[in-house]
Amino acid sequence: MEKCPNCSADLESHFLHCPACGQTTDLPRFRIRDILDEFAQAIFSVDRGVLFLIRNLATQPGVTAREYVLEKKRRKYFNPFSFLLLILGLNLSVNVLIKPYTAAFSSRTATGQSKRPNIPPDQLRYVERRHQATVFIEENINVVGLAAIPLFAFIFWLCFRRSDINYAEHLVAQVFFSSFFSLFSIVLTLTLGLALKPYLPFLNRTLLLFQLVYLSVAYYQFLNYSSPVNYLKTSAATVLALISWIVVSGSAVFLYVKYGL
Repeated sequence: MEKCPNCSADLESHFLHCPACGQTTDLPRFRIRDILDEFAQAIFSVDRGVLFLIRNLATQPGVTAREYVLEKKRRKYFNPFSFLLLILGLNLSVNVLIKPYTAAFSSRTATGQSKRPNIPPDQLRYVERRHQATVFIEENINVVGLAAIPLFAFIFWLCFRRSDINYAEHLVAQVFFSSFFSLFSIVLTLTLGLALKPYLPFLNRTLLLFQLVYLSVAYYQFLNYSSPVNYLKTSAATVLALISWIVVSGSAVFLYVKYGL
C-alpha cells in the first residue's frame, strides 16, 4: 500500500485522489507545460481562480465572504490570505513606482523649489519627521494595510456581535474586503498618477468614499440582510470603523512627529 506524498495517508492502487487531502495520486514531475497549466488554472479557473474571485468581490462581496466564511464553501474560491498578500505586494510596487504621497515633494526638491528655508528652525524637525512618516507609509503600505484589518474586524464584530458571527469570522471577511479595496486603490493610483499631476487630495477622497460605500454594501450582504433600512446599520458601522482607523493611525503619526516616538 502506497502513501500519499502530501499527507501520508494510506492509498490503494485504484485511488485517483487521496481520500484524506484530495490530492491527485498520480503526479508527474514538473515540466514547463505543467507550470503554465497551473498558472492559467490559478488565474482563469471558473472556480477558485483569481479573476473569478475579483469578479465576485466586485459584484457581490458580502455573498462571497458569507459563502467562504459561514457556509464553508472553501474550495469554491481562491484562498483569501494568498490573494491579500498578492494584492498588497502589487500595491507596494505601484506606490514605489508612482509615489503618490511624496512625488510632489521630490519634484520641488529636484527643481530647487523646496520651501524648507522659510520654515522656522524650531519647526524644522517636525517637518522632517512628518515627511519621514509619509515616506514610511508610502514604502510600507502593505504593513499599513495589514494593520487596519484587525481593527476593522473588531469594530464590525462589536457592532454586530448579536449576529453570532465571531471575531475570527469577521477577520476573514475583512481580508476579502480589504484585498479588493487595495486592488481598487492600485487601479485608481495608476490611473490618476499617469493622467494627473496634483491628484493626492482627489485620490484620498475617492478612496474614502469608495471604502464607505463598498463596506456598507459588503456587510449588508455578509449579514444576509433583506430590508434596505439595514443599510443604515452597516453604513454606521463602516463610518465608526473608518473614524477609529483615522484616530489610531493619526495618533501614531502625531506621536512620532511631535515626540519622535
